[in-house]
Amino acid sequence: MASDLLRETERAAIISLKGNEPLLAIVAKASIEPTAESPDWPFIRLDGTQAIPAGRGCTARSEVTFMIHSFAKPRYNESGAMVETARDHCGRINSAVVEAMQGHAYEIAGRRYRFIVRSSRLMQDGAERDAYHGIVNVLARAYQG
Repeated sequence: MASDLLRETERAAIISLKGNEPLLAIVAKASIEPTAESPDWPFIRLDGTQAIPAGRGCTARSEVTFMIHSFAKPRYNESGAMVETARDHCGRINSAVVEAMQGHAYEIAGRRYRFIVRSSRLMQDGAERDAYHGIVNVLARAYQG
């Protein structure tokens, strides 16, 4: 049976992000691919997945591309003074996502995955004027077994 391994690769990427300690020092685990309609800031979402399948059955493999989106607002201390701009905060998260993905290989549920960062971008968020948005474009190579 042919498989694009698309959803399996998305799950592997999320598991990898949620298991990365340096990233978890910046973003709460529950804020990585959050299920809430209005997640707590900062947060990370995976989106835009596309697969090119090859092989069948036990030789199934796929090249999967996707984007990891990071969203952040400024950080303030207890007295209300800004300690980090939204741009710096999002940039730090985006860099941690790059580090978590770039060149890493994982085996999850009997499948092998290798993640390669193709590009990274940082911009002001279009919907929230005081927020920044980072995007990491990832190429994953997924193998059935």
